[in-house]
Amino acid sequence: MELYQLRYFHAVADFGGLRPAAEHLVVSQSAVSRAIASLEAEIGVPLFTREGRVNVLNRYGTTFRESTSDVARSIDVGIAAVRELAGTSAGTVSLGFLHSLGAALVPRAIREHRTIFDGVSFELHQRSGRDVIADLASGVTDLCLSVPGLFVDSLEVTWEPLYVEKLLLVLPRGHRFSRRRRLRFSELAEEPFVALDAEHTLRRVFDEACLRFGTTPRIAFEGTDIETLRGLVGGGLGIALLPSAAVPRDDLVEVDLAEDVSRVIGVGWVTDRYLPPAAVAFRQSLRRMYTEPG
Repeated sequence: MELYQLRYFHAVADFGGLRPAAEHLVVSQSAVSRAIASLEAEIGVPLFTREGRVNVLNRYGTTFRESTSDVARSIDVGIAAVRELAGTSAGTVSLGFLHSLGAALVPRAIREHRTIFDGVSFELHQRSGRDVIADLASGVTDLCLSVPGLFVDSLEVTWEPLYVEKLLLVLPRGHRFSRRRRLRFSELAEEPFVALDAEHTLRRVFDEACLRFGTTPRIAFEGTDIETLRGLVGGGLGIALLPSAAVPRDDLVEVDLAEDVSRVIGVGWVTDRYLPPAAVAFRQSLRRMYTEPG
């Protein structure tokens, strides 16, 4: 027995005929007729009696309807739940994003999106760069916010750049360079750095900058959390190359680099995978944030 046969049976029982059942199900009348005939053949008894244009349940059909009503109801509830989950206005957006984007970008994007789609829900996954892509690949998330092109092996991801994020030197207040307005990367050759580990996009950008400017960094600490790095900079363990802090700290100073060291932040999705309407709408909201004035 196929689930569609059960749905068609209950539609005919509820609406009293093949034609109104077919109109409700948005299928052809012949498809409903074939489904009922196949179901009756499998069970071995007729389920309806034809009275004019009306299909009336006989005693076998009445018993079958009562026995399967909970199953049919569960199917309808399941279909409605999936449609709601994928819907634009009241669906769920499953979003992966970098740790460093959780303080400002993600809250702002959710707030602005909900000014239009106030019933939407969010399933959020804050991860390192490699794990953001792993979640996208496995289908845990529909969209991700990360640096395009990093940690993508065989997965076909479409990226849409949103903005360029400039990286700054974070120094402890009182550091010998803390009063400088700008520093060259070459001036930092003897400085100890605190940095994220290799699973993070910021570490990739940092390593590429060191290679580009011919500097071999002295790593005093490798971590997994930006706020931990800021705390260790404040404690005097080293300096760091990080995005500007959403909330300034009294014990830290941010100094511009003379060279351009930055990373592109973009929204990504698996190229040939179904993207729910709720996720499509949120992607459009992200576009508006960075393309519309104000």
